[in-house]
Amino acid sequence: MAKRPFRPDDAYRLRTASDPDMSPDGRRVAFAVVDTDQEEDRLRWSIWVAPVDGSSPPRRFTEGPADKRPRFSPDGRWLAYLSVTDDEPDHAHLRLASLEGGVPGRLGELPGPVEDFAWSPDATRIIAVCRVGAPDPATAQERNAPRVPRGLAARLDGIGWQDGRRHLFIVEVETGAARQLTRGEYDHDDPSFSPDGSTVVFVSDRHPRRDDRQFRSDVWTVPAAGGRPRRLTDGKGSAAFPMFSPDGRRIAFAGQDNDRWDSDTYVFVVPADGIGPAERVAPELDRPTVLWPGLPAPFAWISDRDLLVLIADHGAVRLHRTRVGQRGSREVIGGDLLIEGIAACPGRRSVAFTASWPDQPSELFAGGLGGGDRVQLTRLNAELLEEVELAPVARSTVVRPDGTEVEYFSILPVDRAPRGLPIHVDIHGGPHASWPSGRWLALHQSIAAAGYAVVLPNPRGSTSYGQAFTSGCTGDWGGGDAEDILACCDDLVERGIADDSRMFVSGGSYGGFMTSWLVAHCDRFRAATAVAAVVDQTSMALTTEIPEFALFHMGGTPWDRHAEYELRSPLAYLPRVKTPVLVIHWEGDIRVPLGQGEELYTGLRVLGRQAEMVRYPGGFHIVRTPSQAVDMTRRIVAWDAQHDTRSKRRGRRS
Repeated sequence: MAKRPFRPDDAYRLRTASDPDMSPDGRRVAFAVVDTDQEEDRLRWSIWVAPVDGSSPPRRFTEGPADKRPRFSPDGRWLAYLSVTDDEPDHAHLRLASLEGGVPGRLGELPGPVEDFAWSPDATRIIAVCRVGAPDPATAQERNAPRVPRGLAARLDGIGWQDGRRHLFIVEVETGAARQLTRGEYDHDDPSFSPDGSTVVFVSDRHPRRDDRQFRSDVWTVPAAGGRPRRLTDGKGSAAFPMFSPDGRRIAFAGQDNDRWDSDTYVFVVPADGIGPAERVAPELDRPTVLWPGLPAPFAWISDRDLLVLIADHGAVRLHRTRVGQRGSREVIGGDLLIEGIAACPGRRSVAFTASWPDQPSELFAGGLGGGDRVQLTRLNAELLEEVELAPVARSTVVRPDGTEVEYFSILPVDRAPRGLPIHVDIHGGPHASWPSGRWLALHQSIAAAGYAVVLPNPRGSTSYGQAFTSGCTGDWGGGDAEDILACCDDLVERGIADDSRMFVSGGSYGGFMTSWLVAHCDRFRAATAVAAVVDQTSMALTTEIPEFALFHMGGTPWDRHAEYELRSPLAYLPRVKTPVLVIHWEGDIRVPLGQGEELYTGLRVLGRQAEMVRYPGGFHIVRTPSQAVDMTRRIVAWDAQHDTRSKRRGRRS
């Protein structure tokens, strides 16, 4: 049977493998599978287990609806995981399942939802992160009581109000008894034990201004028996996922060694005894590791001095091996793929990993540490791929007048000749991010299937091309980055693949800023879709939950740098806009608040321009329901089609 192109509602059938963990003997891997519950309009997580050698199919270990973060006990007897039940949708708890069979049981009665955990080396204890002190209103008056924010960091997109504090608790596996290890008005995350079980390492921001800043933290240790925490890093940057080396002498972590919002993220190693500074792993490799919300640790110890590290390079995320003190690294698993999670054990020769690409949905794989062939352990999307043909992804590079090389990816429709196609350029957020992304497969494949040449540019400011390139748009939003994007489109036109009289543009967050900026500075696009767009830098800085981000990129406060804020705000140029604009925003967005979309939509309508707005209830900046994601894709494709009806002469440029 002939395959058909991808449709927006095929997104409901996509399945994702995530967060793998390898058993101590290196023979099995546990992982989470994410499906769509279309009736409930939500994602469902369940735990699966597969043999690393691929000798038999994976088997489902739990039923969900929200079972995440599976972790084998060091003795190989148990599998612990986080679980959320329908009767307590806001209260995750620890569950413990015997690998010898039986019904999983709840472990301990902690005073709040559990957000993370790690096993002790002897498998008798678990260190858990538990949110405590959050209000639990029982009466109407309590529910209607006023809220007094404790600072600028009182909210976080994807979570909402950060009530209470995240503290560490040690839970006894045999009895479920829990003991609080940390106290005070601080948050604590990413704990793990030392190899002898005597010490716990974690990250925390204990700076006096901690409640007025986001994404800042240090590495700390504390005796597992209780005591005073000790800081191991210098307080200048951020840290995540600290883990002891197998011999207990070192602690590796992912983070930054400065407070710049355009700094790439790397893996560092610091002496566990606190005597000596943190040093960057493979410092001659000018490529970042991957540290995004919701993804597991981007590295793993495989010996006392050797680590596996995920490295972002030219849009891909690959696996490298390096050694403490070594200046560079060696690629272990390469190619065009986006590795999101890895699992390895010291002394074992295999690594398990989850990966995707815009024409390859997420699956679980295993490979050897020496490189070579990889084994695909899951076929989560086999049924869909038997029916649907995904359009392939191509790389291209343009050289700008200043010598800068700019890479872009293109996805062309599979059922049309690659000549004179309409262009749809989609601009990534960040700005310090990069295309491509397996998570946006459904959107980009749907647009390509509708007959468009999809262009995914990585203009200056994008990550995975070195620190200088990442910093390339700092202080110049709408400058060289905008010209880079247009140059990528022009390259496809000059090669005869695309038609420059039929161009369309979209983007979210910073990509929404750039979409709004481009249509205000040129009339080359027939239609535009601005998703969660930053359009007014002043109101953005004073309403977002990360004001430091805006202050950094604008070079100061709105009062110190008023002219710069005005210069970099698409809102100031709305009278120039001739292009029809579709404005999309989630009402629960606190990263780029709804007011940004309202300013764009209202401004265009007041000026008599063609604009429509779609407001989705709830959600956050990066969190939405499956039906909302499908609806957005349909609307973008329909908006393009609505305005792709007549020829348009090439217009002015910025």
